[in-house]
Amino acid sequence: MRKWLAVACVWILTLLATGLWVHAQRRNVPFPPPGQAPGNEEIPQIISGNDIGFRVDSWSKDGTPIGRIVVHQEGKWIDVTLSGRVRPLATN
Repeated sequence: MRKWLAVACVWILTLLATGLWVHAQRRNVPFPPPGQAPGNEEIPQIISGNDIGFRVDSWSKDGTPIGRIVVHQEGKWIDVTLSGRVRPLATN
């Protein structure tokens, strides 16, 4: 009986430690909850790297950001127009 009690205690401690570790690893994302627009409409929210970013205009019902691609030029974020053409794949 003692052996099973020791196994159960180790199992419970492992579950508790795993839960605490997972809780500590979650990311604290600064986005609004799904379905809500950002609070300040004057300053657009931009998810960016150094010179290219994504301006969030709104959020879909499932929490997906909707917006446009922007580039950082002369201290301002400027909208871009993507251009290109569709070419068929070569079938060799």
